Amino acid sequence: MPAAAAGEDPDAAGASLRGKAGELLLALYDRVPVDSLKLDGDRRLFDLLLAWDPDE
Repeated sequence: MPAAAAGEDPDAAGASLRGKAGELLLALYDRVPVDSLKLDGDRRLFDLLLAWDPDE
């Protein structure tokens, strides 16, 4: 995890995804592309989240 720059909140989100609840759920289950929603920040964070397997 990179260190926070001076004056930045270390707990601040690096990205956010906005849409209707159903659209967000479908995006997290890889049923609709993340790009179809309003994405702010680092897209790679969502790529990591979608690739994450909690059983590994």
